[in-house]
Amino acid sequence: MPDSDPLDFFEDRPTLWPHTAPERLLPSEVEQRLLKAMERVGADGPYAVALCEEAIALARASGDDGEIVRTLFRSATLVLQARRPDRAYVLCLEAQQGFERRDDRWRATRILLLRGQCWLEVGEHERAMTLIAEAAERFRLMDNRADVARCQAAMAMAHRLGGDLDSAIAVAAQAVGTPGAPNDRHLDISLRHNEALMRLERGRQLAQQGDVQGAQAEYARASAVLPDARHIDNPRSQPDGGQVLQNIAQVATAIGDDATVLLALRRLADWARRRGSRLERGIVWLQMAELQRARSRHRAAVACARAAVRHLETLPNEPRLVAARLLLADLLEDQGDYPGAYEAYAEGSRVAAEQQREAIALRAEMLALDRDAEQVLRSTEQTLAYAQRLSNVGHLVASINHELNQPMASIRLVAETALELIDSGETAEVMASMRTMLKLSTRLTDLTAQLAAFPARSTAQVQQLSLRQAVLEALGMLRSRLGQTPCEIEIGFDDALAHGFEGQLVRVIANLVNNALDVLEPVQPRRIEFACAIDGEFVVLSVADNGPGLAPPVLERLFQPFFSTKAAGRGLGLGLALSRDVMREMGGDLRARNGSAGGAVFDVRLPLEDPTTVPGSL
Repeated sequence: MPDSDPLDFFEDRPTLWPHTAPERLLPSEVEQRLLKAMERVGADGPYAVALCEEAIALARASGDDGEIVRTLFRSATLVLQARRPDRAYVLCLEAQQGFERRDDRWRATRILLLRGQCWLEVGEHERAMTLIAEAAERFRLMDNRADVARCQAAMAMAHRLGGDLDSAIAVAAQAVGTPGAPNDRHLDISLRHNEALMRLERGRQLAQQGDVQGAQAEYARASAVLPDARHIDNPRSQPDGGQVLQNIAQVATAIGDDATVLLALRRLADWARRRGSRLERGIVWLQMAELQRARSRHRAAVACARAAVRHLETLPNEPRLVAARLLLADLLEDQGDYPGAYEAYAEGSRVAAEQQREAIALRAEMLALDRDAEQVLRSTEQTLAYAQRLSNVGHLVASINHELNQPMASIRLVAETALELIDSGETAEVMASMRTMLKLSTRLTDLTAQLAAFPARSTAQVQQLSLRQAVLEALGMLRSRLGQTPCEIEIGFDDALAHGFEGQLVRVIANLVNNALDVLEPVQPRRIEFACAIDGEFVVLSVADNGPGLAPPVLERLFQPFFSTKAAGRGLGLGLALSRDVMREMGGDLRARNGSAGGAVFDVRLPLEDPTTVPGSL
């Protein structure tokens, strides 16, 4: 495994620790309005926007900055769904500044993605790509796979708007295949819907070019990636389900699968009824019109197209209204009703021109907002970057303090014990204590040498080591502490070999035992057990105690730097964070859990083979 570059330490720390505060419920009156807006966003967009504005006003009245920015964030999402990208963008900019100030990098990055989606809504795919790519990179550094997949889906839409359908399909397929993301069933359905939409459009392009065989192959791929219509069942938890069902019906129509078309349309009609959504009802009638046309039932198709127009014309800026009017014009022309066809075509063209004018106006307004806001955001980010550098220096100083204090404290305890042993004439014990002090001083010399070499890249080599010997050395370092806090130590394995840095592993084990002794001080009897097991390509050394165990909130934050459950003055909260970093540098890991019989268990994972010699390793 490659050595980590110390210069990486001075990179923006939020890329390593996203500083995501635990979610708190908003006050009930704010939450109620947002939930009601969520229910009404598809049925009555202006009313949903008004509810969001009420929620924001209530949050502002509270004066709680955290409550305000979280309300802005959720409102921006709903306002965008209500087809008000201009207002959503204003809310996004204010929310992002708030999250940047609070150093909440996860939500600040979600806002970046949302800003990109606002640009997609008004057709500015290049600006959208810039924001979405930045959000994706941040999420990648956080190892947040679900949000990376969301960014990829949005990027696919941006490529589609830019006319690059090949890239759109490739990125959409990559989003579906993102490891870890499909564990969320609703997200998986949305990602599959996105890829199928791109493939459906490519099939239509091929059909128009006369490549019928290629079109059918693309339709088949779209059908294969789509979820089953029966799985789309909860309008509240999956607000884009109506679009997914519409997509299923379109693909099924293209491949001639009437049974699936009818099933999807029935599900879509039920979906619209439960949501009370005129949009979904309009979509159902539009799909029915296309289906009846495909079956050469022109009179029924005209009736369905008229019903689609009737529902969709009540919605502001609804792009499907143009499609519905143009379809009605084609159907009337097929029937020989040329005046009706001309009227429908003229009205469709008028609506299309009006929507285009409004989109241009929105685009201009958002560009003006963006120009002013970027200056403010850039200034905020520069201030935060300076604060982060100061924080990094403090983190480095605290790390050095922690690394030096542990062996120095052990030397002091061993020296005090040696003085007592001299008075009692225990020569052999004194010699053992002196040898322990010599080892500890050697550790200190190694550590100061490493600090002197900072920021040069470490040249230490991974070596084969004995886990039992490492445990015995760590216990030897803590002999005085174990004398003060008597504890039964059980090493439940003969020996095992692994690869790593011996000195660093000894310090990690000593830190775990020292932490266990802190927890076990009020416990009687005290017991620490060491066990060893093979897990695939790793050796796992388990350090278990019989203490009270780890509460879920503690377990969640255990490896965060500066998090500590100890009393003030007894710890900086760096030991576990540093220990895990050390283990990962060796190609292993450090994990925590609660034992089946109670108590805390820390699993020290080390590779069986030298990671620098394994084929395919860096």
